[in-house]
Amino acid sequence: MGKGQPAMKSPCGLSLLSIGLFMFLAVPASEGATLSRLRVGYPSPSASFFPLFATKEAGLLEKYGFDTEMVYVQGVQLVQVHVAGQLDVSTISSVVYLQASVEGADLIQVASSIDNQLMKLMVHPSIAKPEDLRGKTLAVTRFGSLTDLLIRPVLKNWGLEPQKDVKLIQIGRMPDIATAIAQKSVDGGVISFPTSVQAEKMNIKTMLDFADSGFDLPATTVVVSRRYSKSNRDTVLRFLKAYIEGTRRLFTDRELSIRALRRYGGISDRDMLSTTYDLFTSRYIKKIPTVNAKGVENSLGLIAESNPRAKGRKAEEFMDTSFMEELESTGFISSVWR
Repeated sequence: MGKGQPAMKSPCGLSLLSIGLFMFLAVPASEGATLSRLRVGYPSPSASFFPLFATKEAGLLEKYGFDTEMVYVQGVQLVQVHVAGQLDVSTISSVVYLQASVEGADLIQVASSIDNQLMKLMVHPSIAKPEDLRGKTLAVTRFGSLTDLLIRPVLKNWGLEPQKDVKLIQIGRMPDIATAIAQKSVDGGVISFPTSVQAEKMNIKTMLDFADSGFDLPATTVVVSRRYSKSNRDTVLRFLKAYIEGTRRLFTDRELSIRALRRYGGISDRDMLSTTYDLFTSRYIKKIPTVNAKGVENSLGLIAESNPRAKGRKAEEFMDTSFMEELESTGFISSVWR
């Protein structure tokens, strides 16, 4: 075509242009739109965080517009990383985030998937009843850890004074606690799933299952900073929408969930994956992750045993139920589970 000549309109070219435009418009918003970055932290490769793992595996975070970075930061260090502004959302135990919050950390709970603790007080077969623990030794992972915080009020309730009537020692890893009990280096210890399953195979018995205690103490909560929740309310709502849909997929898609647990949960054995799936979906995980105010209150009371800054504090200071309430009132939750 010569310079200065008008461009000729080709019917074929117009058709190709039309087809291209149609294909562009037909792309789902989650694929065509630019995804926003979201940093989500979790403190251990544990089935306690199964809902998050299933949500990620099912591609639901992408569906709601997120390019998600899954950040594994061990234990209480996760809180430090979150408070430093390097995470947007975290899934963590209520006691762990509240220990920081009562000290001034800007973290609040917006959802809760598991309202009790998946830990057990497990003992050598020679221990038959609580009174038999007098003069004996129990192991925790670390002083000040959740294992330590849980066992002290239990012993007091049984009329046993920690470190006077029952010696507490630190061992570290839970598999090492189980081995120490089996070898009778200690008489018992606080052990969580899945180590508790292995401990049972070593003929170590359960004296108290905290999940059966009737004492709500959330093991799996979703937390954000209050500042972030106010300036990014839509982001938090979209994350919770994905999380709620992910929880439904967890309950309804066994194979996807087992694949997610293999990828993120530190379990590779097929039998253990199946056992874990059955246990958590039948007993521990809630279908709707509403905030448990009583669980927050109980957690504060437990922390107050060793930290006076938790005394007299109200659960409402450390939670925001408005997100889940909005998703309930707008009909979103019922639409997911209908």
